[in-house]
Amino acid sequence: MSDWENTDMDVDPEFEVVAAIDFGTTYSGYAYSMTDDYKKDKLNISSATWKSATMISPKTPTSVLLDSDKALVAFGYDAESEYTLLAEKNEHEDFYYFRRFKMELFNEIRESKLTLKTTIRDINNKRLPAIDVFAHAIGYLQKHLLDHLNNRGMEIIHQHKIHWVLTIPAIWDDPAKQFMREAAKRANIPSENLTMALEPEAASIYCKHLSLEQGDDQKSFSVFQEGSRYLVLDAGGGTVDITIHEIQKDGRIRELELASGGPWGGTYVDKAFYKVLSEILGPKEFETYKREHALDVMEIYREFELQKRFLESECEQGEQKTPSRNITIKMPVTLKNYCKQIHHKDIQVVTSEASCGEGLTWNLDKLRISSKRLSDMFSEVCDDIVKHITKLLESSKVKGTKTILMVGGFSESQFLEGKIRSSFPDMDVVVPKEAGLAVLKGAVLFGHEPNEISVRVARLTYGVCTCEEFEKVKELHPRTKPKLMNNKNYCENIFSKHVQKGDVLEKEETQEGRPYVPLHPGQKSIIFNIYTSTEDNPKFIDDYGCKYLGTLEVDLSKLSYGSRKSVRVKFIFGGTEIKVVGKIEDTNEEVEVNFNFLEESPNALDEKDVYLDK
Repeated sequence: MSDWENTDMDVDPEFEVVAAIDFGTTYSGYAYSMTDDYKKDKLNISSATWKSATMISPKTPTSVLLDSDKALVAFGYDAESEYTLLAEKNEHEDFYYFRRFKMELFNEIRESKLTLKTTIRDINNKRLPAIDVFAHAIGYLQKHLLDHLNNRGMEIIHQHKIHWVLTIPAIWDDPAKQFMREAAKRANIPSENLTMALEPEAASIYCKHLSLEQGDDQKSFSVFQEGSRYLVLDAGGGTVDITIHEIQKDGRIRELELASGGPWGGTYVDKAFYKVLSEILGPKEFETYKREHALDVMEIYREFELQKRFLESECEQGEQKTPSRNITIKMPVTLKNYCKQIHHKDIQVVTSEASCGEGLTWNLDKLRISSKRLSDMFSEVCDDIVKHITKLLESSKVKGTKTILMVGGFSESQFLEGKIRSSFPDMDVVVPKEAGLAVLKGAVLFGHEPNEISVRVARLTYGVCTCEEFEKVKELHPRTKPKLMNNKNYCENIFSKHVQKGDVLEKEETQEGRPYVPLHPGQKSIIFNIYTSTEDNPKFIDDYGCKYLGTLEVDLSKLSYGSRKSVRVKFIFGGTEIKVVGKIEDTNEEVEVNFNFLEESPNALDEKDVYLDK
């Protein structure tokens, strides 16, 4: 079995601490609880506090600063401060500064397959391997936690005494999960001590415990009674994950509809604002300004983020109007001076003449944005979220869903909350206390009890590429696909299905296996190419909707030469990561199985060819 696979089982009683790292697009942090404390009070969860020059927060920006040797210089607020000082002194060119790079990776893998060679850009368009940047970030948070525990007199002598949990978006695919596991491994977190937690599931677990443990008397929290159904809206900085859960008789959580979502997080509102500044100055000029005045740009980012979070909306008779007020942002004097330098006009005049100038007013060093203009900035992502929820609620599978549970940092935006309430007036909308920490604290709870989620739904159809003897089923095999091997014709590139999209997957339930036979008696292993499909019943791996996922190797080295090596391969779904079991048909002997979802391209059919043993 691969060393990266999730072991989704009850936490080893030898663990003294469960620690979760919430690696977000905009902000990251960690939380933990001692095993003994958890037994007394499940919500006795501690988290760090992070300080900037102007604020204290429970998370720190997901920013990494590396030197010319690619060594870590700083992370979070410290990385922001260090880089801006370097930039002000024009000493930053040899450094790498990555900001909000989780979304940078998401954008990269939408265009090409994720591998260990995938690179991401820093803010100056310099590229480094993504795996190295993520490993630096995870390693920093791990070390910060260990130092924090030591400073509190709770020294953990052995690393193996800590069970780590790493949060990931529910819409991330299997290669992305393996990528995060590999990054954690490079940060010296042992794979056997690591569990992956899907972000909306973690938040759901936290809210359930918040209601049950603290006896919350809000009517909306009746959603956590047996049989109740609710939609989880996990709105983060980069992505939005949406899923629908049901509370079962034993109190555990069942997924009713496969997790879905999109790139509709709060950072896209930021981008709309930055686009306005870019249009006022000019795209190239704005890029120059960002390089030359990094400290001032950082302050603009922070000021807008603060104003955005506490922006309320007006609602009347269930219909969304506009933000309830204008906002005023203090802008650096360097921006006005730079505009005058390049356009030879005051920034007020340039703004009024620009196509983007409507709703924008300058008063000395302050920019006022009208409520109508703010609504436009929010509308694109908010409308996409509303459309997606509307479509989900139309499914017969989720009939009876009456509550929307809003979690994640973007859910703390009062504008988004108002938009959801006005768009779904017949639904109870619940925003728990500390919505931005629900995923992080829920991940700690999940680390203690990974069986809280009992049923999940398959997002895709999974199968392996194989071949069949051509003459056995000629009517099924196109004449274009025969291949002569061992003096026989085989039909190649067959999609041998193991699980179908939409299947209900009980946790740790082994799917019915399928037997495969190597073509050559002396083979030491069988290598499968694994594929997914958006369709229910693909026949071939090049059918519409099929996508290469990675490789699966079954070890046959311990079997005697010439023995019949029919191997039954069984996939185990229902956890946060896939497992596979391989067994020899004749002896029922279990053989080692290894995954690699980070292969660049599928292995060509060669001496490793296998065929399906019908």
